[in-house]
Amino acid sequence: MGVNVLRASNANGNAYGQAIYAASEKPEGEITTVGPYLFPKPGTLSPTFEKVSFVTKVGDLGCGVGYYK
Repeated sequence: MGVNVLRASNANGNAYGQAIYAASEKPEGEITTVGPYLFPKPGTLSPTFEKVSFVTKVGDLGCGVGYYK
């Protein structure tokens, strides 16, 4: 929380945050797959694992869910 998703990138320089934001700007109900990208599991800062996210627009909000490979 409190993190600008547009600035989110992993240690390899993959700017996955821009891809998540772009997916949330597509027409409502269109689901976009983003990833895989490297991301730490909740409550940790390292190590990172491959993660895939599914993102859509709901009203004026972006909504996403992801899983670790």
